[in-house]
Amino acid sequence: MKIRAAILNAIGAKAPFGVSTPLAIEEVELAPPGPGEIMVKIGAAGLCHSDLSVINGDRPRPMPMALGHEAAGVVEQNGEGVTDLQRGDHVVLVFVPSCGHCGPCAEGRPALCEPGAAANGAGTLLSGARRLMRNGQAINHHLGCSVFAEYATVSRRSAIKIDRELPLDEAALFVSRATNPDQARQEMNAVCDRLISGIAGS
Repeated sequence: MKIRAAILNAIGAKAPFGVSTPLAIEEVELAPPGPGEIMVKIGAAGLCHSDLSVINGDRPRPMPMALGHEAAGVVEQNGEGVTDLQRGDHVVLVFVPSCGHCGPCAEGRPALCEPGAAANGAGTLLSGARRLMRNGQAINHHLGCSVFAEYATVSRRSAIKIDRELPLDEAALFVSRATNPDQARQEMNAVCDRLISGIAGS
């Protein structure tokens, strides 16, 4: 499907970025989700210093790249094998997908997932695939997410289901504190607990 996304074509832009304009809003082709992947309609996304670090070259990544890694949205489509999420479910996206099988994941340290780190550095999803194209050229994914876009195809291992009552713009801000699915879930639960306590106490 055709979507609009913020594309970085080269690193090393100089501040102020309002003058150097390193990002271009372009129409690109987004492929449907492959096995173990989902497509998400982005409801809200946050800008993080990590995005700026890619733009200015402090964190080199393969180019061109669709930026953005903090977001919340709504599941639009499931790939083969994804049975625990349904179309319409609300999710937040985390920037370190965890395979669940490598040494660090098995030891309860999913933020250090080795395949996840390798995929992030290569600009791919956890599967090694790229689901964005522009005129026949593959576009790299930023930290497996690429959420400065209307839609994103991501690994199921990059998404955490959240309560539909939590506003997507607030969820996108809180998920920036999390580096793995377990931590993201804890952060979301803590936010919901605080909201409930606040309502009950008011």
